[in-house]
Amino acid sequence: MRRHRLAVLLGILPLCMVFSACTSNQEVSTATPQPETATPAPQPGIEFQPDGTASLSIPSLNGNQIAIWIIKPEGNGPFPVLIGIAGGDGQHLFSAGLGPKIQEMGIVAVDFAPQGRGASEGQDDHHGPIHQDDLKAIVDFVSPLSFVQQDNIGILSHSYGLALATGALSRHPEMPVAFLIDVEGPACPARDLMRGLENHEPWAEQAVLLFGGKKGLGPEEYAELEIHGGAISDEAYWSARDAALFAEDLPCPYLRVQFDTDHAQATNKHHMMEIINAATEHSEQWTRCNDNPANIVYSEDELADYHFHEYSEGVFPGSSSAMEELEAVLLTYIQEMVFSKPYNEP
Repeated sequence: MRRHRLAVLLGILPLCMVFSACTSNQEVSTATPQPETATPAPQPGIEFQPDGTASLSIPSLNGNQIAIWIIKPEGNGPFPVLIGIAGGDGQHLFSAGLGPKIQEMGIVAVDFAPQGRGASEGQDDHHGPIHQDDLKAIVDFVSPLSFVQQDNIGILSHSYGLALATGALSRHPEMPVAFLIDVEGPACPARDLMRGLENHEPWAEQAVLLFGGKKGLGPEEYAELEIHGGAISDEAYWSARDAALFAEDLPCPYLRVQFDTDHAQATNKHHMMEIINAATEHSEQWTRCNDNPANIVYSEDELADYHFHEYSEGVFPGSSSAMEELEAVLLTYIQEMVFSKPYNEP
């Protein structure tokens, strides 16, 4: 039976967000360079440019070199850190849109290409254990740097990047990570798609059409659909990439950013509820979706009682105005989580 390859589902289309050059091999673009006098203090193994950027590679846990990019504010710090994880099968989260704005906030932005992508060695693991170990290597490298606030290192993931983030946090709870911000990640791409097809949800059927499939697939046919390296019926494969499962063991506070119209799953919010409810009910960590009350369990019947952001014109990623609105919302939450730390409130 022919496998229909849905190479980027639920990062769905290479979602090159205003802050995500997902499929580019280019280094991070930054703001206008500062004068030579603003060159940050050097660090062992890190050569910063006058604009505060640095490109380098470090060994992952299996010895393969992974490419990372650092955007650092002017001065010696110490500064908070935000590590970005791109959606889909991408390799960049911070580009010209978001990276310099985070830098201007006094936060170090760290970006990386997981193994098998861009300038990184190895084979693409599609956000499985090898990629999760890459994040562990990044945190281990960044946390002891002299310009870093060791107790204020956060992770920002977009879409399918959530599988990498939650997998790493669950498997390596000793990492000094203060919080996780998740932008509309899937609970599990295979399970989400299977549920969507079974319920004839338009977003799921459109995904199959877009990536070489057809409408009206039966259970045996859609079980063979391949996304992010694995058939959706391969339970062992997806158990290593299941954000909702990993959320039960999150070792840090968790903020979900959710618009009323999701970038991949339209107005469906089952995936959002599955993830945040798993974290709220099992992890014993602070959780919140948008600016709604913290630590609540969501149900389908009560969703209308809660706030989900809305776009004023068009939807993301098809509208440039929607991209700008998403970035503005995200910057507000970054400011809150990094500096106000609502998860510390009694």
